[in-house]
Amino acid sequence: MKRIAHISDLHFGTEDPGVAAGLLEDLATYSPHLVCVSGDLTQRARRSQFLAARRYLDRIAAPTLIVPGNHDVPLYNILSRFARPFTGYRQTISSDLSPFFQDEEIAVAGVNTARSNTWKEGRISLAQMELLRCQFEGAAPQSFKILVCHHPFIPPDHDMQASLVGRAREALKMLETCGCGLILSGHLHQAYSGDVRTHHLEVTRSIVVAQAGTAISHRRRDEPNAYNQLVIDGDTLVLLVRAWDGRRFATVRESRYHHCDGGWVVES
Repeated sequence: MKRIAHISDLHFGTEDPGVAAGLLEDLATYSPHLVCVSGDLTQRARRSQFLAARRYLDRIAAPTLIVPGNHDVPLYNILSRFARPFTGYRQTISSDLSPFFQDEEIAVAGVNTARSNTWKEGRISLAQMELLRCQFEGAAPQSFKILVCHHPFIPPDHDMQASLVGRAREALKMLETCGCGLILSGHLHQAYSGDVRTHHLEVTRSIVVAQAGTAISHRRRDEPNAYNQLVIDGDTLVLLVRAWDGRRFATVRESRYHHCDGGWVVES
């Protein structure tokens, strides 16, 4: 059994100190085996914001796997945006933009979907797909395979026109072949989950997507601050959405998936 915490869109520079402290307390209580951070650690990719994010992440006792988001690319410094878009991130957060974590039970790959030539939208390159293929195919056959990225693969039910990561269909066909079972993303500041097959009809293998809301920023977009807790236990995947209620984080939604021959099935 593995416990994974999925946090996203910290947006240091717009963080709520009380919520930030509450998240650390909740993570300490949960004691995850791995914390996945799916991008937008800063609001404007400023060094002070990266340093604040670094200090915060250092207070998490568990191992972390982190990828950048579009807000981690400079917006107003055009030279830095195109010549050295991830310098601040590399210097303070991680020099590895394609992190990979594996143990005897899980294989988790991170991919950077942020791009300099677009402000909000993201994309996966063919080279990144090939690296992901090598990472997942090189993992132990019994490993539960997870992808972490910033931009979403499926839209929320109330906004089917929401922008998705570029080359999503090509990436999903590759992930389907490699046996990926779960995708963790952020970007929209909305917590929702689903099966990629509901939106990508060309995909035949079930892959669960778990989107996280903004963990600690006041840029909440009509939803409370929230993050995801996941428990992977054999053929069962449990997803808990933990939301801030003004005093602490508490579970507001629970989804249980069971894997059978037809793929992931939501337990009623």
